[in-house]
Formats: sequence, structure tokens, C-alpha cells
Amino acid sequence: MKKTYVKPEIRSRSIRPGDIEAGARFAQKRSVPRYPFAAPAVILEPLTQTELSCRTSDISLGGCFVESVDRFPTNTIIRIRIERDGEIFESWCRVAHVQEGIGTGVAFLEHPAEARLTIQSWVAERSEIFDNSGR
Repeated sequence: MKKTYVKPEIRSRSIRPGDIEAGARFAQKRSVPRYPFAAPAVILEPLTQTELSCRTSDISLGGCFVESVDRFPTNTIIRIRIERDGEIFESWCRVAHVQEGIGTGVAFLEHPAEARLTIQSWVAERSEIFDNSGR
């Protein structure tokens, strides 16, 4: 005897504000705040030895945004060197996202303790300016 087919009932609910969709975790909230930060930078892609001069537009303890560099695909490992007021920050990075024609967001991966102190001082300086200005 053949069993009768019972069509499964699909129950869904509409997505409400505040629901988190797959992949949206980082798009909606950053783990560390970003601050405007303009400084010259040099990016080196080690496999092809491509070196590009560029400029940062914002910075955080976890990464920065580099204007007008959209040549590397997401997840490319690069080296960045940022210079400001005689201080230098160097770090290995991962291309986190690319905005075509605008620039690239990079996530800092590994850097020495003195570089960590440099980035912390830059971010602290920017946070004082922008957090206290009511923005």
C-alpha cells in the first residue's frame, strides 16, 4: 500500500527591525568605533610586489579605510605603512571590503607592540576630538 504524500507546511514570519540576517552581523555594527583620520599610506601586496601610495580617510584599532585603492580583491593579504607627524604604523592587513571607485577597508592583523601603541595614541587623539564635540 502506498502512503499518501503530505505537503509540508512552510511557516515563515516577516523580518522585523532588529532581526539579524545572515552575513549582516558586521555590516550593522562595528566592534570598535572609527574616526576620521587623513594620513598618507603605502600599501604593498607581497606576492606581486605591487606598491601603491594612497591616503587613509578613517581609522580604528581594528583597521582603516584607504581611499582610491580598489585593486585588490576581498581577503587579499597586504602590508600597510601609515605615516603621520613623524610617527609610523606598519601592519599586515586583510582586505575586508572593497567599494569600487571609492576605496578599500582593511583589517589590521599583526603588528609589533610599538605599532600598537602608535595606533592606540592616534585613535585616542581622534576619539577625544570627535566624542567630545557632540558628534
